[in-house]
Amino acid sequence: MTFKHAIIAGAVAVGLSLSSVSFAEENEEMTQAEIEQQQQEEAFLQRARRTDNIDVGFTIPSQSEVQQRRDARRNQAASERVGRRIMQAFELYEEDDIQGAIELLEGANTRSNYDIAYVNRFLGNMYAANEQSDRAIELLTEAVELDILGFSDQAAATLLLANLNLQEDNFAEAIDAYREWLQFTGDMDPDVFVRMANSHLELENYEQVIPLARKAIHYMPEPNRNPYVLQVAAFFEMQQLGNAINVLEEGVQRMPNEKRWWSQLGMLYFQEEQFDRGLATMELAYLAGFLEQQNDFRALAQMYSNSLIPFRAAEVMRRHLESGDIDPTPRNWSIAASSYHAAREFSRANDMYVRAADASNDRSEQYDYHRRRGNSLLLGSEYAEATRAFNAAVEAAASGEDSLGRVYMSLAEAHFYNERYRDAVRAAENAARYSDQRRNAESWGQYIRDTAERRGVSL
Repeated sequence: MTFKHAIIAGAVAVGLSLSSVSFAEENEEMTQAEIEQQQQEEAFLQRARRTDNIDVGFTIPSQSEVQQRRDARRNQAASERVGRRIMQAFELYEEDDIQGAIELLEGANTRSNYDIAYVNRFLGNMYAANEQSDRAIELLTEAVELDILGFSDQAAATLLLANLNLQEDNFAEAIDAYREWLQFTGDMDPDVFVRMANSHLELENYEQVIPLARKAIHYMPEPNRNPYVLQVAAFFEMQQLGNAINVLEEGVQRMPNEKRWWSQLGMLYFQEEQFDRGLATMELAYLAGFLEQQNDFRALAQMYSNSLIPFRAAEVMRRHLESGDIDPTPRNWSIAASSYHAAREFSRANDMYVRAADASNDRSEQYDYHRRRGNSLLLGSEYAEATRAFNAAVEAAASGEDSLGRVYMSLAEAHFYNERYRDAVRAAENAARYSDQRRNAESWGQYIRDTAERRGVSL
């Protein structure tokens, strides 16, 4: 049976008493599985009782109070004329003539309030099944407001009205209908609490989200992510990051396989300047394979850098750049390079800067990456490679580049330590053409000449 058929069949069976219910006698002896089931139910009830102090903003009756109302509620039945029309409509519906069924019921001659409420409830179900939510909401509202249907019908109509309003983003109306359903049935349905919390979140009633979500958690027989997500979102919007952390800490304990929560928790720790906890959480998530998005990998690398562990930062960036988990942009390659540089892995820094330069189409960026890789190589005493990097920077430099004088000075230094004195002097002379480097370049050039003369090298 499809969802649509279930809606209509349920309405007919309940309203016209067409269904019968049989109950099997309970076995006197309980199996081990039944004992375990009973123990689980008792544990659930104990957990549910702990919600008594959670104020959701309205009172929910006890089951004894609901039973008293149920017993006191007058049981009525549809008139024979309306009953026949409903049966005819249902037959049309089963033949997939939904519009014909609706037209038949729309023309029903309803005189009593009960007939009006019952036909409207049935029509509301049918319009809902036909995805005509606006008309369904209108009819169900009229049926519910008459408050004359049998207990089960009244409850079902109210819940469907709430769900349709939620579906149509009528959040305030959905909240009202869900509250009415809870106060009518007394059923602590965790899904209803979640839907109310979600509606309040959509309406930016963030404080109201929390107690409803907490109530839902306690009445769910199995852990569910939705009430945790709603609480985190609400606390985040209220800028109560400490409370959001508390929710996620509880969440990862109850549902450790919720991968995204680990990175969210780590980043919240970081925002709250709990750096050690942030790094430990992100590192644990990384080792467990829970990090999947490039922002997660970049955040972990940043945390390693902030904690003065640059080599791990560089390795995370490189590994996931090469695997494609992180976009191979010039900036991302340069982040890996900078981390290797900070870890004094100068040769590896050079490799990353080369990739950054190759990934860029911007000459100013290329100039900067070659300059920086030259500095790394110079610090690593890889002088021949450094000269190639500085020459590449010179080639990429734009006309009138202010910092080019410093590049020529670094190039002169690389040539000097590589014992290529003639090239070193030439680089120093080029550096002297820039006013901010002139004095140092002239002194450096003379020093190079004196050194070459002492070593018997003719320039």
